[in-house]
Amino acid sequence: MMGTYLAVAALEQLDRAQAELERHLVVAADGRCRGCGQIEPCTARGRVEAVFLRYGRLPKRRPGATHVGLRRMTAADRLPWFGA
Repeated sequence: MMGTYLAVAALEQLDRAQAELERHLVVAADGRCRGCGQIEPCTARGRVEAVFLRYGRLPKRRPGATHVGLRRMTAADRLPWFGA
């Protein structure tokens, strides 16, 4: 079994890329990145994806990072199935 070890500098670079990726994950309804406002995929996201590719690693998954499905519905959001 062979393992791959990364230098501390590479691990730090991956950690920075992970933090930046999490800032650029959420996309607004109009297709723009909520982190920088560019049309998705934004420049920052492409740059950090290249870092992960360079080291042959995948980004870490953090449940809830995108806040998908966490928005509470208000009474105004609920529409009747059969309009009156």
